[in-house]
Amino acid sequence: MTGEREVQTERDGKVGVITLDRPDKLNAYTPDMGDELVDAFRTFSADPEIGAILLTGNGRAFCAGADRAFLKGERGRNGLQIGEEHFIDGFVSELFAIETPIIAAVNGPAVGIGATMLLALDMRIASESASFGFPFAKLGLMPGMGSTVLLPAIVGLSRAKDILLSGAMLTSVEALEAGLVSRMCGDDELPETARELAHRVAGNDGSAMAASKRALAGQLGTALTNAIKDEQREAQNLAHRRVARLYSLTNDG
Repeated sequence: MTGEREVQTERDGKVGVITLDRPDKLNAYTPDMGDELVDAFRTFSADPEIGAILLTGNGRAFCAGADRAFLKGERGRNGLQIGEEHFIDGFVSELFAIETPIIAAVNGPAVGIGATMLLALDMRIASESASFGFPFAKLGLMPGMGSTVLLPAIVGLSRAKDILLSGAMLTSVEALEAGLVSRMCGDDELPETARELAHRVAGNDGSAMAASKRALAGQLGTALTNAIKDEQREAQNLAHRRVARLYSLTNDG
């Protein structure tokens, strides 16, 4: 998988496969990757021939978080800085509402946005070498993508607080025990295991699965919308405090 695109897609029968494809950068997230993810999810979810979507990473990482160059203000080919693209700015509600089942095959470290992007998906499988990092408290950042409501819904409120406030890095075993992932397998087994599961899911009745997803989501959709607004407000507050501290330090010097 080479080329300028940072997300590759393929059709494997009734399964749409989405692969993060910056292996030399551990699939670090950029605004261009975000735009391509939005396009890929929309394309597959609108295709009546696709019964399941599989998301994974190319190489030894799933997604090692946001690319540092872009955190420092670099703009993507789309002209956007991180946070201005729709994937971060509001796509999670649409992603959560997609009726086609979405499975994540986490093949290595999933850190920061690499971890939070997984929370809106339906099923998460981890390889033995996978890990899940939530370093936001250590970095002075606000976790986004609805994670403040999705993570508690997945692992429970007490465990979610432990993870977010401690800035935890979970091993695949710890993620399995917490319920963050539902299955774990050997590194070499992950691609085949994930595709077998995706094909099995894709063979089910699409209308029945969509109905189940809607019923399971329940009122969480409204809570998710509110959480996104709260996260964005708190992220702006944190950013303003960082600027104020920097200004104060500069003047004191």
